[in-house]
Amino acid sequence: MSETIVAASTPLGVGAIGIIKLSGKGSIEVVSKVCRLRSGKEIKKLPNFKLALCDIIDNNGKALDEGLVVLMREPFSYTREDVVEIQVHSSPLIIQKIIQLCINNGARLAEPGEFTKRAFLNGRLSLNQAESIAEIVKTQSEKALYSIYQNLRGIFGEKISEWQKSLVFIQASIQVECDFSDRMGASNIQNTIINEINDVWQNIKQQYDRSKKFQNLKDGLLVVICGKPNVGKSSVLNSIIGKDRAIVTPIPGTTRDAIEELFLIEGFPFRFVDTAGIHESKNFIEKIGIEKTKKYLEEAHLVIVIFDRSQNLQNEDYKIVDLVRKKPHILVLNKSDLTSKIEKKEINQLYPGEQVIEISALSGEGIDRLMDTIIEKVKIIKENYDEDYVAINLRQQNELLKASTFLEQAKKSLEEGVPVDLISIDIDEALRCLKRINGEDIDEKIIESIFNKFCIGK
Repeated sequence: MSETIVAASTPLGVGAIGIIKLSGKGSIEVVSKVCRLRSGKEIKKLPNFKLALCDIIDNNGKALDEGLVVLMREPFSYTREDVVEIQVHSSPLIIQKIIQLCINNGARLAEPGEFTKRAFLNGRLSLNQAESIAEIVKTQSEKALYSIYQNLRGIFGEKISEWQKSLVFIQASIQVECDFSDRMGASNIQNTIINEINDVWQNIKQQYDRSKKFQNLKDGLLVVICGKPNVGKSSVLNSIIGKDRAIVTPIPGTTRDAIEELFLIEGFPFRFVDTAGIHESKNFIEKIGIEKTKKYLEEAHLVIVIFDRSQNLQNEDYKIVDLVRKKPHILVLNKSDLTSKIEKKEINQLYPGEQVIEISALSGEGIDRLMDTIIEKVKIIKENYDEDYVAINLRQQNELLKASTFLEQAKKSLEEGVPVDLISIDIDEALRCLKRINGEDIDEKIIESIFNKFCIGK
């Protein structure tokens, strides 16, 4: 890690400011050859964290741009190495030119995620915290952002450490039980061990369940718009998101595949999906679309059920009723601008006591009321997603699941009379799982694969 690395920390493109970052022992020396302070002072004499005006100079001493430079000496930097940032006008040409000048003067181009990887290897961040940085960059949910930030602060890592300490204490208790198994009170020790394992197991299992919910929060909760063909599903989607996302025609079966659109409501990402109309069809492509609709309905967090009030209820309507009855749903009578052939009371017979919203997706009548109802449902869903710390990705969740499984196995073995010394193996495996979440006892290849998913410059 003695090499000096350089990369752009802001996206390449025309803009107000572009930032080039260097890290490594030679960072200050490299920048001294690329930047010239307007004050005439030497860059290496700059104090930490103080911006200084400079000119960017090429190999011939010719100024290319003006900018600001700031030094962050080890260990008080992101990577715990000497770090230098150069802020200039954001022109792809200028940014690329400065990076090339740095390379010409002894730096090399950073690999994806290498700055954060160095922060991890130098002990500034745990692996869990490093992964939180990658998730913060990608997240589209305000709620998820809060949870991920708690991880970045190390709150989840602290919880992992607590569980590790508990398991180490359990291992010590097992050793005591083995050493004094022939004395009075051994059975009491064994019962204590079972209770202690159960406490940690329950905590980890609960955390795993919370983390699976977080995955929905991060990816977007699924809202499925369903109904038979030509009831106006695509028009409703377009009205909700405020743009023509789905093709609308009077021809039944226009939507043969699911159309998905991400939309934020109250800081929550929702994946609104316009699905193929459910009906009996011999068309191979339509049948695939209908099967996909049914799959979406199984996974949906909320279903908007559309009925066409200008047509009598048909067999397809009744089938849809059965498919979504047990799901959180909103009932909508569309085409309120046309003569009605369905009364609300007919829908209420299918869904006793439930609210039915009348709209016209064509004119926009009733769409505001539909949106208010969606927001009401969202508020109810949001109450289940107030998490302070979670395992934020599948790698961490899988380690939690494995740790939980090992502890459950250890607990059951003790209860079934298996000698206490034999369950140490399961406790050890659970400990390894927890260590891997924070980046201890982890294979180098896994570390490489994690940081390779980062962008260059992060």
